[in-house]
Amino acid sequence: METPEIGIGELLRAVDDGASLVLLDLRNADEHAAWRVEGRRPVTTVHVPYFDFIEDAEAAIARVPRDRDVVAICAKGGSSAMVVDLLRDAGVPARNVAGGMVAYGEHLEPVRVPAPFGLWQVNRRGKGCLSYVVVVDGEALVVDPSRDAAWYARFVADLGAQVVGVVDTHVHADHVSGAPALAARWGVPYAAPVEAPAGEGGLAVGSLDVRVLATPGHTPGSVGYRVGRHLLCGDTLFVRGVGRPDLGDRADEWGRALHRTLHGPLAALADDTIVLPAHAAGVHDAGPDGTVGARLAALRALPEFRLASEDAFVRAITARIAPPPAAYAEIVRANLGLATIAPDAATEWELGRNQCASARVA
Repeated sequence: METPEIGIGELLRAVDDGASLVLLDLRNADEHAAWRVEGRRPVTTVHVPYFDFIEDAEAAIARVPRDRDVVAICAKGGSSAMVVDLLRDAGVPARNVAGGMVAYGEHLEPVRVPAPFGLWQVNRRGKGCLSYVVVVDGEALVVDPSRDAAWYARFVADLGAQVVGVVDTHVHADHVSGAPALAARWGVPYAAPVEAPAGEGGLAVGSLDVRVLATPGHTPGSVGYRVGRHLLCGDTLFVRGVGRPDLGDRADEWGRALHRTLHGPLAALADDTIVLPAHAAGVHDAGPDGTVGARLAALRALPEFRLASEDAFVRAITARIAPPPAAYAEIVRANLGLATIAPDAATEWELGRNQCASARVA
C-alpha cells in the first residue's frame, strides 16, 4: 500500500488557511531548533526525532496527538514515510510531506504585485529568497532567480511572454543563482554584478524604461532596478533593516559604501517608492496581499538611516553581525563563475533560512 503524501505547496496552503493539523517534525533537535516550516497562520508542531521511533516505536507513537490529522516531515521525505506507515498501522491518520524540508526550501510561490504593468514577486518561502518577473508588452525581465531554471521557464511561458533579460542585483551568498542558466537557455546576456556601475543606467522591457541604480555596500556590485514606482533593491534594503556588509570579509570598506548608498542614491528617491527586497526574514514580512515590500518613507525611520556618521554606522552595523555560514564563501565562488557546485551539494548548502541581513541597530 502506498504511503499517503502531501506536497509542500498543498501543505503551505492548508496552514495558511488555518487547517487543523499537526506537523510532526522528525529531524534531530538542532535541525528542528534552527529551521522550521512557517505558515501565515500558526502551525502546531510536535517534535519527535526519527530515532525515537526506531528505538521504541510504541512510546514514540504515544507522543503523537490523535485529535487532528498528522503530517510528518523529515529532511528529504524518506524517514518520514517510514514513520507515517508506523502511525497508520497504529490507527493514527497521517500523511508524509513529499520531499521533506528540502522541498520546503526550494518551493517557489508567485504573488502578483499591485502595479500598472505585470510584476510578480516569486517567494521562495522556506529560504526567504525573493525574485521577480517583470512583463510588459509580451517581454519579460527576470530578476534574482533561484536555480530552478525550469520553474521560471514554465512561469514566463504561461504568461505568454518572451524573456529579454535575466539579471542579478548582486552576487548572492546564500543560494546558487539561476540567472546564468536562464540567460543561456533564452540566449540573452548575463554578467555577474561584481562592480556597481557609475550613476544610473537603463534597459527596456517593452515600453517600460527600467533604470539601473548603483547601490554598493552589501556587495561592491549591488544595484537596484527601478520599475515604475518600485525599486527591486536586492539586499541593500529589507522591510525591517539593511543588508550585512561583511560577506566579503571587508566589513569596514563595504559598510562605508552602504552608508553612502543610504545617504546618496537612495536619499534622492521619492518617499512613495515601493521597496521590494531580495530576501525576507520570514512570513511576518509579507503584507495582507502576500507581497514583501515597504514604502521608502517607512524605511527611512529605521535606526540605520539616522546614523549620519560613517564611523558610527560601521560600528553599529558590524557590532551584532554573526559569522556567516561556512558554505556562503563557496556559493559566492560558484556565482562568480569560479567554481562548479554539484546539484546535491547546492541543495545541502542552501538548506535553511537566509542570513543576509544585518542585525537590527538599536
